Amino acid sequence: MKKRLYSFLTVVCVFAVSLSAAFYYVHAKENPGAYKYVAFGDSIAAGYGLNNYAADQTSAPADSYQALTGNFLKTSAINYAVSGTDSEDCIELLESGKADADLANADVITVSIGSNDLLLPFIQIVMDYYGIDASDLPDMSGQSVLPEIDFSAAAALYEQASGLISELSDNALLHAQANAFPEKFAHILALFREKAPHAEIYVTNIYNPFVKVPIIGALAETYIAEINRAFSASAKEYTLVDVYTPFEKGTLTNVNINLSNPSGIRLDPHPSKEGHQAIADLIIRALKNNHAPAAASIQSMTSGSKYRLTVKIKPVKNADGYQIRFAASKKGTYRTLATTAKTTFRSNSKLLKSKKTYYITVRDYKKINGVTYYGKTSAIKKIRIH
Repeated sequence: MKKRLYSFLTVVCVFAVSLSAAFYYVHAKENPGAYKYVAFGDSIAAGYGLNNYAADQTSAPADSYQALTGNFLKTSAINYAVSGTDSEDCIELLESGKADADLANADVITVSIGSNDLLLPFIQIVMDYYGIDASDLPDMSGQSVLPEIDFSAAAALYEQASGLISELSDNALLHAQANAFPEKFAHILALFREKAPHAEIYVTNIYNPFVKVPIIGALAETYIAEINRAFSASAKEYTLVDVYTPFEKGTLTNVNINLSNPSGIRLDPHPSKEGHQAIADLIIRALKNNHAPAAASIQSMTSGSKYRLTVKIKPVKNADGYQIRFAASKKGTYRTLATTAKTTFRSNSKLLKSKKTYYITVRDYKKINGVTYYGKTSAIKKIRIH
C-alpha cells in the first residue's frame, strides 16, 4: 500500500514542479562476530532502491550505508530497518522485546528515523485532497520512472495542484507531527539506553530530498527544519550524524527533475548509491572521532653514535601503540618509519641518512575488533642525524 502512495506522490510532485516552471521488522541471521552492530530505522537505513533490496530482506544491500558501516567495523550489521517505519513503529518494535537479545550485547547502534513521521501524513493529505483511495492505485513498486500520464488534462491538474500547495504551505497536521517527534525520539533513546546500556548510538537527522525541486522543496524545508530541532550535536546519549548538510546540494538522492523529458523524471527521495556512501563516510568519521585516543606528543629526540634516532613519547592512556613518521621537509610527504608499543623508540634505519635533517611526528592508535583508530598527529619536530 505504501508503495502505491509513494508512487502517487511522485505524480503530484511533478505537477507541482510544472506549476513553478510553467506555472515488523526483519531480523538478520545471528552476527557471527563478537562485535555487534545493530541498525534501526526506515527505508533509508534499509537501503530501499539499491540493487538487491527486498522487502523481506534479512540484511541490507551491499551498497547501503549500514552494510558499508558494518564493513568498516569488520562485522555484519544486524538489520532491524524496515521501509515505512516511523517513530511509533520504532517504539513498538523496541517495546515488543524482539530486538532485546541483540541490543543487550550491542556495541554500536545506528538509527535513521523521523522522515516518515512527515512523509506519510504528507501523502495522506495529498490523497484526501484528491479524494483517492490508496487501494485504487496501481502498484508501481517495480517502476523507477514516472508512469505514463495523460497531459491532455494538465490544465485541470495544475489548478488542483495549486490548491494543494496552498493547503500544504502551513499545514497544522504537519506542524503537529514535527512538534510531536521530539517526545517520541526521547522515548526511543530511553529504550535504547535501557536495553543496550553499553552501546554507542549514532543518529542521523533528516535531509530534504526535494531541496532542488521548486515549491515542493521549500514546502518540505519548513517541516524538516522543525523536526530536526529534536536532534542535538551536543547530546550525551548519542552522536549526531548530520546528513542534512551534505544532502543540501541535492545530488545524493534519486530525485531527477527534467521537464523536457517527463519519462525520465524521478522523485524517489531515497539516497542514491553515492548518498549511502556519503552517510557511511559520516558515520565512520564519527566512529573514528569517538574512538581516537588522546593526541600523542614527542617528549624528546636525540641522534648519537649508538642510535641514529631516539624518540621518547609521552605515554597516552589506552593507546595500543605509536606510529613514528618522518619527512625530508616540513611540508613534505611523511612516511612511516616504524610502529611500536613502547614509548621509547630507537632506530638505526637506513632510511635516515647521516648529515641529513628530518622532520618527525608521532601518532598513537588503539585497536577495537581489528579496526585501528588513530589519534591526532603530534607537533612536528626536526632533528639532524649524526
